[in-house]
Amino acid sequence: MELQFHPASGRGAVRTLAPGRRAEGLVIAAAGLGAALAVSMWLTVPLVCRRAGRAQNAASLDRESVRTAGERRDLETRIDGLRGRALDGGDLVSRIAFLYDVSLATWPRTLNPESGTLAARDPEAVTQGLRRYAIALDRGVALVAAREAADAALPRDTPSLLPLSTDLVEPASSFGPRVSPWTGSEEFFAGTDLAAPAGAAVLAPASGTVVFAGRISSAVNARLWRFGNVVVLSHGAAGVTVFGHLARVEVRRGQRVARGARLGTVGATGWAMSPALHYEYWRRGSEGLTPTDPRFAMLDLKLAGHDVSLERMRATSAPDSVQPPPDR
Repeated sequence: MELQFHPASGRGAVRTLAPGRRAEGLVIAAAGLGAALAVSMWLTVPLVCRRAGRAQNAASLDRESVRTAGERRDLETRIDGLRGRALDGGDLVSRIAFLYDVSLATWPRTLNPESGTLAARDPEAVTQGLRRYAIALDRGVALVAAREAADAALPRDTPSLLPLSTDLVEPASSFGPRVSPWTGSEEFFAGTDLAAPAGAAVLAPASGTVVFAGRISSAVNARLWRFGNVVVLSHGAAGVTVFGHLARVEVRRGQRVARGARLGTVGATGWAMSPALHYEYWRRGSEGLTPTDPRFAMLDLKLAGHDVSLERMRATSAPDSVQPPPDR
């Protein structure tokens, strides 16, 4: 084998190299290795490039997927916020409609939780539901406004306030059937107990006339006797409210009180283990006074669960055996 080296300029002498047999083998091996390396590079480099491209695309897709998932979570959070505010508005206007005795025949059923208008989770479906719900909400507000326009005294005379001056309130007993913690027997609890600081002011939830103030004899009303110092307000056509366990009574029978006026203070008189206000709301209907869940008449307290509708509130009742409060 003879190797010739030609100068790049073309003017120099050609150099000749004649390696020995062993060197010749090394040259051939080196040439074979170079050829194999070239073929390997020819096959490997495009493959590596393709893999790198795929990895880059995968990383890009991962970033895009993460970004899209984040945007969807943000969208769902905003939609949940809108749904919550819409349901809060529906609860509030439905409770006012109940207190104002708005007719069921004219009430928009879309506002009822059982309609499922806002139950969907898909953003597109929720958006469509929110549009329908907003229309129904406007209709409900219009019906309530019409009742107020027809009777300007409704907002003043209808119980609708939390009857306490403090925000440190915790429901301790709820309206409905229960086992008495005092007697161990079944009974219907016709109001609610609101745990509150001793001495907190008890307020009139609407304007009215005091029909009773003090302790009721068990011979006159065995049920209300258990609540110690009691105040009973008559609100005319809107019904009657009862306030029990008072430490002090600050009004007298026959006194006219304005909405928000002080009636007394929170105490633990009667059958009470700790300071609390016993509160009842009795609505006046064609058959006389009927107790209802006082939660419906405390509009400054938000109801948990969004589970009330005008129909359900109308259906809330107590057995006829529950002894009503004095009315005059």
